[in-house]
Order: sequence, then C-alpha cells, then structure tokens
Amino acid sequence: MKHEDQSPEAHPADTEWMSNNSEGWTVTVEKQEGATSLAEALHALITEDPDQGMRMGWLHSSLQRAAGGEPGYVRLYELHVSPEFRQRGVARDLVDELFARVPDQEIILSAWDRDPYGVWLKPGFSYVPGPDEMSGSRSSPGDMVRPPVEAAS
Repeated sequence: MKHEDQSPEAHPADTEWMSNNSEGWTVTVEKQEGATSLAEALHALITEDPDQGMRMGWLHSSLQRAAGGEPGYVRLYELHVSPEFRQRGVARDLVDELFARVPDQEIILSAWDRDPYGVWLKPGFSYVPGPDEMSGSRSSPGDMVRPPVEAAS
C-alpha cells in the first residue's frame, strides 16, 4: 500500500498524538530532558491514511554533527506505526521518505531490536559490527547503517 505524498512534517499540534503513539517516548515541541522534540528534529514525519484521514505512523530523525571535521550522519531516532496499520508498508514508506530527503547522508538507527533484524536489511540498511564484536555474532551493540547514496554520474 503506497501512501502517496502523505508524509508531511509534524506540527506542534501533532505532539500529543505522537506521544500517545510512541511505545514509551514523550514528544515535545521544544527541547526537554527525556523527550524527543520537534525542535531537535531534522525531519519529523507523519503519515496519514488519505481515505480515512487518520494518522498511521510517524518518524523522527536528527542530524548528528561529528567532532573534528569528520562527516556527520542522520540518526533515525524513532519510528512508530499504529498497530491497526502495521504490515501495510507504512514504516517502509516513512523510511523511504527519509531516504529521499537525505540521499547523500549516512543514516544510523538510534536503537534497534535484534528480533526484526531482517526487516532493516530490506530498505537498504546493513549491519556494522561494534569494535569488540566477533565476526557474525551480532551479540555486541553494532549499528544498522544505510550509507550515503552515490550521486549518479
């Protein structure tokens, strides 16, 4: 199910719904200790069902600046799809929209559950082991990374 152009940026009026649909996160307009904020977002996207006018899910990303002139990256901080809309491609559409908005940036998942490991491989993420991790074990906290897309020549 493709949700054509249904990923507008979130607005302050969306934060209550986002907080109630976050599996434990609080979403605020301004930066606040212990909360995800729109002020800190590179992109805070909302997807709505065009037929029902209901919000289906949301995504929050932030730009992480690196120290010492190293390139920064985009952190995919939160992704939520309401239970009644799961298994319909909503999460994939949100991730694809983020990819389209930052094609030249590396994207790293802020946190990820190892159970749906294969789910993150489908949209183009790959597993990068942590420095102390033994090859292939995925037992240490490595990262799920989508590298920058090279510009077509």
